[in-house]
Amino acid sequence: MKMEESSLLTEYNTDVKSIMKELLKKHSTLEKTEQRLKNTMLDLNRAKEELEVAAVPDVSGSVSKLESPVMGGASSSSSELRLVLLGRTGSGKSAAGNTILGRVEMYLDETSIALQQSESTQGEVAGRMVSMVDTPDWFSPGLSVEKVRKDVELCFRLSAPGPHAFLLVIPVKQSTGEERGMLEKMEEIFGENCWETTFLLFTVSDEVQKTNIEEFIQSGDQEVQRLVKTCGSRYHCLNIKEIEDGSQVSELLEKIEKMVVQNEGKFHRSELYLDTQSTIEKMILSAKEKKIANEEREMEGKLEEELQKSLKKIEGMIQEHEKDITQLNNHIAELEGKMKEEIDEVKKEKLKAELEGEMQKRTKIENIIIILNEKIEWERREMEEILRQKVEDIRKAYEGEAGMEAERRLIKSMFPEIQKNILISKSKMEEYFRGQMEEKDRELELLKKTLTQLKEEKKEFMLGKEANKESGEITFRNKWRKRGGSI
Repeated sequence: MKMEESSLLTEYNTDVKSIMKELLKKHSTLEKTEQRLKNTMLDLNRAKEELEVAAVPDVSGSVSKLESPVMGGASSSSSELRLVLLGRTGSGKSAAGNTILGRVEMYLDETSIALQQSESTQGEVAGRMVSMVDTPDWFSPGLSVEKVRKDVELCFRLSAPGPHAFLLVIPVKQSTGEERGMLEKMEEIFGENCWETTFLLFTVSDEVQKTNIEEFIQSGDQEVQRLVKTCGSRYHCLNIKEIEDGSQVSELLEKIEKMVVQNEGKFHRSELYLDTQSTIEKMILSAKEKKIANEEREMEGKLEEELQKSLKKIEGMIQEHEKDITQLNNHIAELEGKMKEEIDEVKKEKLKAELEGEMQKRTKIENIIIILNEKIEWERREMEEILRQKVEDIRKAYEGEAGMEAERRLIKSMFPEIQKNILISKSKMEEYFRGQMEEKDRELELLKKTLTQLKEEKKEFMLGKEANKESGEITFRNKWRKRGGSI
């Protein structure tokens, strides 16, 4: 009896263990599926972030599209308007930035506190965030290409992912010719497409100047007129002494917003500029090194040729003197032989004097040969020093104004093509990321279906387990009763 009872209990426990084992297996599969789902979600989020970074417009432009930061809308306070101030030292650039942001600071002569590098300031204006980057005088003719390049990179990092508008600040005053070359410099730095996002900001210090702004433009400097025309007549006059006058700032921002809307919310992309500049910089460096190397080889070849000519001439002289020494040695040997044979003392003394004279000649020629050999070494060292100096002069020339001008021309000619190639490359990358995202979406849907199916199977399994447990208990009781036991 006890043995049968023990057998039934063992059978029941085995069934329970088997069910538990199957349940654990299903649970493990479910956990793995959930983990795969999490990983897929992470991959999807990363792909979306990369796609946002790689967002690229048509290859015809140098700007990227973003949600238009229209003022007064529901999201106007959350969207940031990014502005970059450009202009000459003393143009009222920094004061204009303070006026726009409503910062009450002492009005100082900017020429005495010229900005050394780009600086960023943020503030809330008319219910929305404005990020303002103030820049040094990039239009100064004495500024090196490298210094401008480094600070422009800093400016773009401060205004990332890119400025909605460049505010080119020009003071309304007697023209001093400082505006000359601004247009070319803007295109040199930012490319020809920069005018799509450029706005002219005329600064004044009294209302009279502000009233006469149209007259200033029409009868003013031709460079100013060129800038106004190139900007599509987008300009605003700002009184930098009237910081408390919010209406002039609101009007300016409305004009900028209108420009942004016309550009479909596009902005000058920092990433594109930095990639373009990095590519150009590498190409310039490579071209410069190749040109320097070619000029060095050419210079080295010329100097080597001159050295060989000089050495050949000296070596010819040495050979002539060595022939003379050989002849003298033969003559000396002949005189020595005659002296030994000569008995007459008078003739012997005469031969001796002649021998000494010949030996002196030989010594003199030997000294000349030593001097000529030393001259050969001196010529070599002199040519090496000349070559070193010439190479140094070549490198200095490329680092100087001539090199700077060559770089400027190269940048201007290369910028549009390189920018276009980068845009095409990024467009292809965008297509790739879109494909990846679509694939991840399909995988995600499949995993969701699998997860739902596993949950249903788990639910059915648990219901089946409960039913089996109840059935097992009933069977066990029935068998126990048949044997006369009680539970």
